[in-house]
Amino acid sequence: MEFKTLADITTDELLFVFNHSFSDYVVPFHLTKEVLVAKIAAEKLDMNISAGAFEEGKLVAFILQSEKIENGEKIIYNGGTGVVPESRGKGLVRKMYDFIIPVLKERNANTLLLEVIEGNQPAIRAYENLGFKIVRRLLCFNGSIKQNGKENTEVSIRDLKDFQWNVLCSFWDIEPSWQGSVFVLKPMPENYVTLGAYKDENLVGYIVYGPASRKIYQFAVDKNYRNQGIGTKLFNAIREKNNGQTIALNNVDDSSENTSKFLSERVGLNNWLSQFEMKRSI
Repeated sequence: MEFKTLADITTDELLFVFNHSFSDYVVPFHLTKEVLVAKIAAEKLDMNISAGAFEEGKLVAFILQSEKIENGEKIIYNGGTGVVPESRGKGLVRKMYDFIIPVLKERNANTLLLEVIEGNQPAIRAYENLGFKIVRRLLCFNGSIKQNGKENTEVSIRDLKDFQWNVLCSFWDIEPSWQGSVFVLKPMPENYVTLGAYKDENLVGYIVYGPASRKIYQFAVDKNYRNQGIGTKLFNAIREKNNGQTIALNNVDDSSENTSKFLSERVGLNNWLSQFEMKRSI
């Protein structure tokens, strides 16, 4: 068994091993090449710091990773770990981390970060044995945005062009997870729909939606303007733009009861899955 980065791996080879690894996952899923390429780009995954296990020259396991610097801390995010069924039980996840952590230390990385499905006990135990600790619980929602007829007529919804992140972040109650972080979304690419809610020409709320993935990446309303139908109006605008298609909104911190209640009761989405965010120091 050989361990090295994925710098020389082809997208087709990674795609095959990725889909084979997740074919019997807790929530089975299958990616197309286009979706994998989009995931790598969207999550800023870096093959130079991603690890692979190779058996007779063939990839059999991987850890896809990205890095960002936040508040002086260099964080390494695990965007996906997979081991093909035939190679399980050999401790390959631990061995891949044993290989890649010295590489990350050379880059002065401080923290490892990942998400794991709440019901996936074998994976949770494995990560805990590697020194990871659960830091928060994240809720995942999906469904169709229900029609809400009652809207705030004093609020207008317009395309958001000027991203003053200090203003937008001031609306937050909770910190987004990696996939919805400012690091991932910035600079805002053209393929996102970003809408602002304005009252008396003041920005009082916003929403970020990816039509290709049909995901809401961020939404927030100014704390001084809540319970005025602004969030509802933003979601109604997305409903009109995507013709009522189902959407997903992943990794809402469960400490924000108001947000989860709004998404389930007002927007009509279902909390179909929960994840744990886990961290460890390097």
